[in-house]
This record gives sequence, structure tokens and C-alpha cells, in this order.
Amino acid sequence: MINAEELSKNYLDWCSKNINFTDISTNIVKIDVPFLDSFNDEIAIYAVNDPHTGSITLTDDGWTINNLESRGVYLKHSKKRQQLFQRQISNYGVVENDDALQITTTPDNFPISKHRLLQAMLFVDNMFMLATKNTTNLFLEDLQNFFNEHKIRTTQGVSFVGNSGLTHKFEFSISGFSPERIPTRLIKTLTASSNSQVFAQSILTDITQTRPVQNGLTEYYVFINDVRDDRPVKVSPQIISLFEQNDIKAVKYSDRDSVVEELAR
Repeated sequence: MINAEELSKNYLDWCSKNINFTDISTNIVKIDVPFLDSFNDEIAIYAVNDPHTGSITLTDDGWTINNLESRGVYLKHSKKRQQLFQRQISNYGVVENDDALQITTTPDNFPISKHRLLQAMLFVDNMFMLATKNTTNLFLEDLQNFFNEHKIRTTQGVSFVGNSGLTHKFEFSISGFSPERIPTRLIKTLTASSNSQVFAQSILTDITQTRPVQNGLTEYYVFINDVRDDRPVKVSPQIISLFEQNDIKAVKYSDRDSVVEELAR
């Protein structure tokens, strides 16, 4: 039987063994991380040192936005979409500069800053996708519309500092009510893809790190986008089992109506 400490250690050890650092010039280091994008290409971050101030700028060199545009998702063509994008990356302390996602930090704060930038890159690549063929809505927008349609009051983009000191973000929060034993609901999102097992493990780490710092009754949900171009996408049974074994409710987007009553409490 695994526990939160063991699971967290195994995940962090795996990340450590699979992250590679390469000097590509005097003040620039390339960081290859053990994650793949939606096209199964490897993800890299660049650390640029300012020798005058000693600061480090971590950047994706435009990879995230260019990847979105290659799939036909143009953030700057929609004011609403641009606002959503800016709000999501700001939750990680990340800014966009000339189409590059970046964060400026110090050597001491490099680890947590790299973590935040990587979280932002993975989140944007994984979640800013067209949910259906005949709509311009993104998956997050579709979920928000679903909640609004059923009068489920949510707060977007809540974050908690876990036991490790890292920040863990949830896409939606639904307030609870202690006197009625109605729990707070914290919601993560996942898109079914060839890389979803890695994302699922990352989500599990977010939740296991957040649980000890939560006060009161809290339940955890993961909404899985299992629709692509109006066609169903198979969700790995291992992912469903991973969440269920850790007391996390996995909800396929195609089955979203099944949880309306419990979320609307």
C-alpha cells in the first residue's frame, strides 16, 4: 500500500533523473524535461543569466504559443481568450513577452521558478485545445459554461502551497458549507492524449501535496476531456484506476451530467 510521502518521493526522484542540463552558450543553459507536448515532441526550457544583475530569466522561447497556433488556436484573435490565457499564466507568476512564456528569478529561487514555468507550459499546451470541431470554445470555457448552465458557483484558478513548499494550482474550486457537511470541491483538468499518463501522475502529486494543508472536508475531482473533433477519445483505464485508488473522482467530459447534483449542493 503506497502513501503520500512515498508517492511524492518516487515522482520527484523520477523527475530528477530525467531532467538534463546543457550549456549552449556562456550565459544560456538548456533544460530538457521528461515531458512531451501534444505532438509527442520533447519540451525544453532555457535559463538565461544576466551577468550584470545575477538574475535568471527562464523562458520557453515561444514554444507554447507557437504550438497552439500550429493547431489553429490563436489567443490574440479573441479578447476573451487572451484574458483567460493571461489569467491562467499569472497564477503561476509567469508573464508573456513577445510570444514567449517567461519568469525572472534568482539562483536561490530557481527550482520553484522552473517548476512554475513548466506547470504553466504544460497546462497551456494540455488545456487550451478546441473541445469540439464546430466551436471556438476551449475546454476550460466549455467546463465553465457547463457549471454556469447548472448554476454551480465556481472560483477559477485557486492555488495552495503544499508540504514541499511548491505551489499547486486547481482550475476550479466549489465552496463547501461546514454546518451542512457539504465539502469544498477542488477540480483539476486533464486532456486524454498519448501523454496523459504523465499529466495524471503530476495531478496526483498536486493533490497529495495539497491534502495535508487543507482544513475541513475537501473532495477532489479531475474532469477529463475525452472528446476531440466531436469524436470520443479513449481514456486509459489505468488513469481512472490511479485516481480512484487515491480517492479522487475522475469525471469524463462525456459523462459530466452524472455529477451535476453533487456539485450543485
